[in-house]
Amino acid sequence: MKQFSPNVQDRLKMKINVTRNFTTMVTGHRENRAYFHHFKITEQATCPCNNGDQTIDHLLYQCTLLHTPRERLRSKVLKIRNWAACKQELTVKRLNAFLTYTNSTDFEQL
Repeated sequence: MKQFSPNVQDRLKMKINVTRNFTTMVTGHRENRAYFHHFKITEQATCPCNNGDQTIDHLLYQCTLLHTPRERLRSKVLKIRNWAACKQELTVKRLNAFLTYTNSTDFEQL
């Protein structure tokens, strides 16, 4: 969570419609195979795209199954800086685009 919002005061000022997907992305808890594997709920942490373990960084920056929504997010980030955006920037400067990305992620299909 600190990577996305290290300053509590700034986070409290933000108006975020907290969803299950948003919580999963910013905390790394629930809904991803690396988390389930850590608690021995699944045997493998490998993402169904077969390009690495299904961590939050993988989902955000590398997963080929999320290429289209990531490209939409990336195009909005590129308006202000280079990709790959730091996680804090996604929640502070590009919150709406990040929320769209997280809410379009179907974790049940991953």
